[in-house]
Amino acid sequence: MKGIILTMLSAIAFGFAFTLGPMTYGDGGSNPTTLTFLRNALSLPVLFLILRYQGISLAVTGKELLSLTILGGIGNAFTTLLLFISFSLIDVGIATTIHFIYPVFVTIGCVLFFKEKLGFKKVVSLLVATCGIACFFFGVDTSQGLRGGMILGLALAVISGVTYAFYIIYLDKSGLKNQPVFKITFYVALMSTIAMGVYGTATGDLTLSTLTPKSWGISLAFSLLCTVIALSLLQIGIKYVGASTAAILTTFEPITSIVCGVILLGETITTVKIIACSLIMIGVVMLSLAKENKNGNISASEG
Repeated sequence: MKGIILTMLSAIAFGFAFTLGPMTYGDGGSNPTTLTFLRNALSLPVLFLILRYQGISLAVTGKELLSLTILGGIGNAFTTLLLFISFSLIDVGIATTIHFIYPVFVTIGCVLFFKEKLGFKKVVSLLVATCGIACFFFGVDTSQGLRGGMILGLALAVISGVTYAFYIIYLDKSGLKNQPVFKITFYVALMSTIAMGVYGTATGDLTLSTLTPKSWGISLAFSLLCTVIALSLLQIGIKYVGASTAAILTTFEPITSIVCGVILLGETITTVKIIACSLIMIGVVMLSLAKENKNGNISASEG
């Protein structure tokens, strides 16, 4: 019960945090690039103190540093940037739910590149989740969506799921998963900060000087909720209930985003959204259960 509660609290923290991010856009002086940079940069001091407290060395080999650079620069920074851009185009709840289809892309990637077998239950779960995404693309008012950038927002959310699937697969196959969780998180945050700092400076999108005090406070809360609090709760939850159960319980993350989006951002709930989100969540849970039945364990990682 303790593990279930902690894992659910982790998912709720992730979902709530993602709702906070867009509140810094516009008059707050922030944008997706700046928010991505701050999410990682502001967490570094806290992660460093956690590593010192736990007595974990920051030493890595050259090969590990290269892998961490790829993991942070592409798997994390690019994924987060795409997701945060989609937040500016579509509802946070929709974007988060679509992004949460990444386990489907992990399965597809493992089948295509690592010759893993795709059983009947996995095929059904993939089809159910895909139908959920199709509802978003074909069940909305496309004329309004095209004018408002909805199609682009939906596409970016899907791509963010693909790139996060790369993050999960690369973390598994590179051997980095054997390193302490907070050590990986620290280096991923560091490499993401560097990557987004370079990108933001080159494009002129890094707008730290225009941020309001409110946006700084929201960005700090967002960073600590995602990178420190939610991740810590998730790791403790996995310890008690296992990765399989934890992965299923993390479906509370997009549900929380939808609820918080309605309460904090004034987003609306429609029949199409309910059906689409339900299909995606059902597909993800079915996929998790299929993996659990086969292996007894699956990966659960930071959201």
